[in-house]
Amino acid sequence: MRIAVCDDDKRIREILKKDITDIIPDAEITLYPDGNSMFRSEMDTDILFLDIEMPGMNGLELAQKIREKEKNTVIIYISGEEKYVWKAFDTEPLQYLRKPISKEDLKKTLLRALRKIRGTCPDYTEEPPSMVIHYKGIHEKVFISDIIYAEAMGRKVILHRRNDCVEYYGKISDLEGMLGGDFFRVHRAFLINLNYVVRYEADGITLKKGYVNISKANYPRFVKRFLQYTAEKTSKGKKL
Repeated sequence: MRIAVCDDDKRIREILKKDITDIIPDAEITLYPDGNSMFRSEMDTDILFLDIEMPGMNGLELAQKIREKEKNTVIIYISGEEKYVWKAFDTEPLQYLRKPISKEDLKKTLLRALRKIRGTCPDYTEEPPSMVIHYKGIHEKVFISDIIYAEAMGRKVILHRRNDCVEYYGKISDLEGMLGGDFFRVHRAFLINLNYVVRYEADGITLKKGYVNISKANYPRFVKRFLQYTAEKTSKGKKL
């Protein structure tokens, strides 16, 4: 997967590179400081994150040139201004993201882009969402769907997976912001995957592998979210 980020702000380029790598670890990411340098590179790109206000060739001009020779590149505009939204539509972008870009919005947009690419290229196989953790000098890809629950233990996070457990240094609050709607923080120390809930009661939740405590304050919110989650899954099943 070839992804390009074209933005004249170095800080934003580096943040996007890190966040995209967390979501799609195998992505080949190329950074460009302006439209001119990207246009000269003539690199084929699957997904392009494109700033609009840049010195020299701006993002709208670059997108027009890309569309003249490449119809399938997925263009995602990133801008701090809304005034360019209507002009941007002319180049058929997938999304117009306002800066600063949240990790959740980025993840949703990337997954949409992958589905679009899969539709135009049937041979492309979309890999399940994953993240990369670092521990003891090792970099390991973790598939999100394999996580049953996460546990905070001091300065570490323990991921309880379907077949094993793995721990790394990090904050469970950061993980919560990354994982999305299938997960719910039932306790300051526990973040669970709703897909693995077997039974729940006021003081705890039984999962397909393991049992976690739930705080009294979070219990009503959990019940509401779990019922909503179950209804959403049932609705999707009926549509299929």
